[in-house]
Amino acid sequence: MLKLLLNNRFIGGAILLNTIVTILLTFDTPFNEAFQLVDYLITFLFLIEIAYKIYIYKKDFFRDKANVLDMLLVLLASVPLFFVFSEKQPTDFNYILLLRVFKLFKFIRFGKFIPNFTKLLKDFNRAFKASASLLVGATIMMIIISTILTYIFKDSYPTLFGNPFESAYTVFRMLTIEGWYEIPDFMAADIAYTESVLIRFFFSLFVFVGGMLGMSFFTSLIVDEMVSDNNDELLQKMNALENKIEELSRLNKDLLDKIK
Repeated sequence: MLKLLLNNRFIGGAILLNTIVTILLTFDTPFNEAFQLVDYLITFLFLIEIAYKIYIYKKDFFRDKANVLDMLLVLLASVPLFFVFSEKQPTDFNYILLLRVFKLFKFIRFGKFIPNFTKLLKDFNRAFKASASLLVGATIMMIIISTILTYIFKDSYPTLFGNPFESAYTVFRMLTIEGWYEIPDFMAADIAYTESVLIRFFFSLFVFVGGMLGMSFFTSLIVDEMVSDNNDELLQKMNALENKIEELSRLNKDLLDKIK
């Protein structure tokens, strides 16, 4: 009976049912209690699956990163089970119930049925590596810019630039084109005409340079990283081909020497 837990079709059906039930639980229906019970049963099933796989595969189970990730997701989603039969539930039990959504990530298993899914994951990994370094640089720049803007506008516009955190949020809104003109218009509303023009010009230039050019740089960096990675793979294949050609040439030379 437990061998059924190693059947991909059976577990795939359970994952699909779990996804449907999790979505249905977001609606207020007369069947929510039944859906809740099904959700708990599926979670318990996933726990048994993990335990059984550890029993069968032992140390080999933990050598597969996918198995470890699957285990962590199930353990996080299983936290609400410890409070189901408890007389004293925490006051934030509803927030603990949110942990069950981690089981939705098991739906990624169905990715193997998608054509070129493995290649898609590799491309995503390359894009993530490229964006990680850019994210660090952007964070450093955001800290510097937010601190400077706080010193300049803190006294005049405390609601927008009262501290570096408020300034960072204001800058983020502008760079994502959310309020990019409303914020400068608000700042320029009750000041002299010359100062209002300077403020509008400054933030317009800021949005243009930081938003448009920054986004172009971000895109080109990711594309360059992915292309360079493909070039590395092509170079490795060419080197392997050259080695084979050299080996064939050597064998051919040895054969000719023997004939002579």
